[in-house]
Amino acid sequence: MSLRGKEVRPEIDRVSHEQLSIMAKHGDTQINQLAAKFLEKAIAYEWHEISLILDRSERLGKLRRAADSDGDGGGKG
Repeated sequence: MSLRGKEVRPEIDRVSHEQLSIMAKHGDTQINQLAAKFLEKAIAYEWHEISLILDRSERLGKLRRAADSDGDGGGKG
């Protein structure tokens, strides 16, 4: 049984395709395998950046909700 990833077909400009082709030939690999490797690296990097922002946002939201709930009953009465 062969495990295969999901397929995407991005279009890249001519110069990038030529550069990718040269790198693939130099590395003795197929161009689609090299493109997938680069795309996966880029996704991992971007995901890391986004996950840090999401984590910070979540923490700030929790802090903000806690501050809002502490201030709700203090001045009434």
